[in-house]
Amino acid sequence: MILADKIINERKKNGWSQEELAEMLSVSRQSVSKWEGAQAVPDLNRIIQMAELFGVTTDYLLKDEIEDPGNSVSDSADESQSLRKVSLEDASRYINTVAKNTPSAIVATVLFVLCAAPLILLAGLSVFFENIMSQNTAVLIGLITLFAAIAVGVLLWIMIESREKEFEFLKKEDFETLYGVSGMVKEKKTLFDKKRTILNSIAVMLFILSPVGVITAALTGSSNMAIILCVDLILIMVAVGVGIVLYTSRIGGSYDLLLGEGKLSRSERRINKKMDAFNGIYWCLVVAGFMFAGLGFGKWNLAGVIFPIAGVLYAAVYGITKMLITKDED
Repeated sequence: MILADKIINERKKNGWSQEELAEMLSVSRQSVSKWEGAQAVPDLNRIIQMAELFGVTTDYLLKDEIEDPGNSVSDSADESQSLRKVSLEDASRYINTVAKNTPSAIVATVLFVLCAAPLILLAGLSVFFENIMSQNTAVLIGLITLFAAIAVGVLLWIMIESREKEFEFLKKEDFETLYGVSGMVKEKKTLFDKKRTILNSIAVMLFILSPVGVITAALTGSSNMAIILCVDLILIMVAVGVGIVLYTSRIGGSYDLLLGEGKLSRSERRINKKMDAFNGIYWCLVVAGFMFAGLGFGKWNLAGVIFPIAGVLYAAVYGITKMLITKDED
């Protein structure tokens, strides 16, 4: 067994991602990736550090003919036997399942982002065309559309989770990839990384440009209807951007996970659970604010901007909350 394979095996036995090992060695994740891909060799100081971290001898790491780590803290043979094995067929099936479910995931997420768009549009139209549609009717139709979109989105995610349930162990447990898996996944990842960079750049541009229309309409003194249409345009551009990011993160994430780069530490799993709770609380409060302003006070014009504002603020509030939770974990 060569050094590259030994680094991969020992890292996975300890449940570390490439990022975590890189941090412990004070090097970049790319350096660890090159070592494991046999594209570069770590210097002697790094070899010594890894031997101490893995609980093995430097001889074991450096000499290809030595297969037994010797001074390992635990019995590596027993650990290797206990690891779930992922064959080439398993890996291909997982990648294909994620790819097949990704369009449904995008549709569900886009429905969440756009669920308030019809309500905003109808509420605005009812003000200008009172003789065709009353404000109460517009709000009722808008609310039905909103909750229907959320319901369909939730149903799609439930179906996705059900289809991918058999692969949950990849995120929750240590596993070992069998011969051929790493090479196949690396080849796919290399090809996809070029596409991922381009698509993520497009998504960022959509996020940046999304408020331009409403800002322009406000500065030029455009009608309220024009501003309402621009607000809906913001939601559409954000929805497209989110869909692109979701596509690249799911497809790219499936490759990273099989290569051990997407493996979460226990601390990261706890953080993610807390952030899931945050998401539920945040959007429940947004909906409560919407209902309070609309039904409580009849201020549907004010209620109509709650979702766009909440969407714009979401990234900032999410980031600050995650930073505070991460600091707590540390």
